[in-house]
Amino acid sequence: MAPIWRLLAAVLVGAALCAAGPAPLVEEFGEGWQGRWRHSTDDKYIGRFEVEDVFDDPALKVPAKAQHYGAAETLEEPLDPAKGLVVQYEAKWSEGHTCSGGYLKLFTHSAAFDANGLVENTPYTVMFGPDKCGQTNKVHLIVRHNNPINGTADEKHLMSPPRTPGNSLTHLYTAILKPDNTFAVLIDGKEEASGSLFDKFDPPFNPPKEIDDPEDKKPEDWVDNAKMPDPDAKKPDDWVEEAMIVDENATKPEGWLDDEPDVIDDPDAEEPEDWDTEEDGEWEPPKIPNPLCKSAPGCGEWSKPMIKNPEYKGEWRAPKIDNPDYKGPWSPRKIPNPHFYEDAEPLKNIGKIGAVGVEIWTMDSGIYFDNIIVAQDEELVTTYKEKWSQRHVAEEAEQEARRKKDTSRKEGAAGFLQDLADRPELEAIRPYLLPIVDVAENNTLIFYGVGLFALFFTLFGVISCCRRSSKVGAAAGEAHKKDITGPDDDVADGDDEDEDGKVETEPEAKGDDDDDEDDEGDEKVRKRRGTRRAD
Repeated sequence: MAPIWRLLAAVLVGAALCAAGPAPLVEEFGEGWQGRWRHSTDDKYIGRFEVEDVFDDPALKVPAKAQHYGAAETLEEPLDPAKGLVVQYEAKWSEGHTCSGGYLKLFTHSAAFDANGLVENTPYTVMFGPDKCGQTNKVHLIVRHNNPINGTADEKHLMSPPRTPGNSLTHLYTAILKPDNTFAVLIDGKEEASGSLFDKFDPPFNPPKEIDDPEDKKPEDWVDNAKMPDPDAKKPDDWVEEAMIVDENATKPEGWLDDEPDVIDDPDAEEPEDWDTEEDGEWEPPKIPNPLCKSAPGCGEWSKPMIKNPEYKGEWRAPKIDNPDYKGPWSPRKIPNPHFYEDAEPLKNIGKIGAVGVEIWTMDSGIYFDNIIVAQDEELVTTYKEKWSQRHVAEEAEQEARRKKDTSRKEGAAGFLQDLADRPELEAIRPYLLPIVDVAENNTLIFYGVGLFALFFTLFGVISCCRRSSKVGAAAGEAHKKDITGPDDDVADGDDEDEDGKVETEPEAKGDDDDDEDDEGDEKVRKRRGTRRAD
C-alpha cells in the first residue's frame, strides 16, 4: 500500500496540472519509462540506467561506477525559454558523493536530434545541476547563448555558484529563468543564487563596448612606484647588523684533546687484493670516528662558540619617501570592441528546448534522479516541492533512527564485536565473527543470555580448578613439613621402618663407592619429592 504522503502528493500534483495546463515534461519514471527514455548507442556510453523505488517511489538509478551514462527523453513540443523556464528535479547520492556529475542537459531542439545518437558535444540550451570531483564542488547553471550577429554559441557560466549539499539525502534542485532577464537557483526550496543575467555570468551575455588595445605597450620610462628609498638617508653609526658574535666568556672544557683529530684511519682496513694503483690511484684506508674522542669533551683545535648578538637590530634599510617621478598605475588605452553587440533579450537567443537528458561520467554508484520537470509554470514545481518535502522528512527520520541504532550498537556488545571483526589481524576469521555480530545486533536479549550462561560455567570451572589446586598444594606442603614421602618412595635415605614404627639404622657404609651410591639415591628421592634437601 502506498504511503499516505505519496497519495497526498499525487492529488496535489494532479490539481496543479489541471490548473496550469499540461507541462512540456513531467517525468516520474513510472510505467513505460523505457519507452520514453532512450540510451545513447555510442560506444562511449556503456552505462545503463535502471529504475528502482526510493520510499515506494520509482527513480532513475545509476547502478555502477566508473562508466559513462547517456540517455534522453524528447519533449512532445519544443519549449521556448524566452517565455520563461523552470527546471526542477530531485537527486540523491545514496552511497556518498565523491566524484561524479548529477546535472541535467536541456538539449536544443533540432529536427535531427536523436536520443540514440547522444554524445558529449550534442548541443544543449541549458545545463543545470550538481557536480563534484577533486577541487570542483558546485551546482552548475550554464546557458548556451548564440551571438545575434554571427550565430556562434558561447557558454555563459554562473559566477559563484552554490556548493553541493554533500550528504546522502534526496535534494531538490530548481533553476528559474525569467523573461525579465533575471534568474534564481534554489536548493531544497531555498534560494542560493539570484540576480540579473547581465552581471552574474561569465563571460557576460553582452560583451563590453570597449576593450584594451592589444598593441599598446607601457613606456620604458613609465614609473608606477609611488614610493622610493630616501637617497639622503644614512645608516646610523651604532646600527648593528651582525646577528651572531663570539662568546668571549667561553672557556675550553677540561679534558679537550687538542692534538687528537675527530676522525682517524681505520686501523683494521686492508687494501683490497684487486686494487690497481695505476688505475685506482694510491689506496687510502677509510676514516672512522676517533675512539679517544668519545670519552672527551671534544677533539681538535678548540674555538669559542658563537652566540646571538644582544645589540642586533636587523638589516638597515633606507626609509621610503614619495617618488617625485611617479605617474600612477599604467593601463593600456581603450579601443572599440569589434565584437560588441547588445542583446536586450538574451533568452530569445539560447534556442528552444527539444529534449532533456542525463549525460555524465561518474565514479559513484547509487545515484538517483526523480521528478524531473521542464516547464514554464512555477506553480507546478511548487506542488512537486511538497512531494519532495514528504520524502525528505521520511529520509531524515530514517537517518536519525539509523544514527541512534549505530550509536547503540557501538556502545553495546554488537559494537564491541564489530570493532573486533574489523581488526586487520582477525581478517582470517572475520566470516565467522560477522554472524555473531548480527545475532548480537538483532537479538540482544538472546545474545546476553547466552553470554551470561557461558560466563557462569567459565567462572564455575575456574573456581573448581582453584579449589583442587589449593587442596593439592596444602597436602604437598604438609608432606614437606613432616618429611613424609609418597607411596612410591621406595628409597628412604638408607633408613627402614619396621611394623612397630621403630627405625632400624643400617651401619654406615664405608668406602668411596658406597658414598657415591648413597648420593645418587638421595638425588633420586629429592627429584621425586620435588623439594631440595640440605646435605
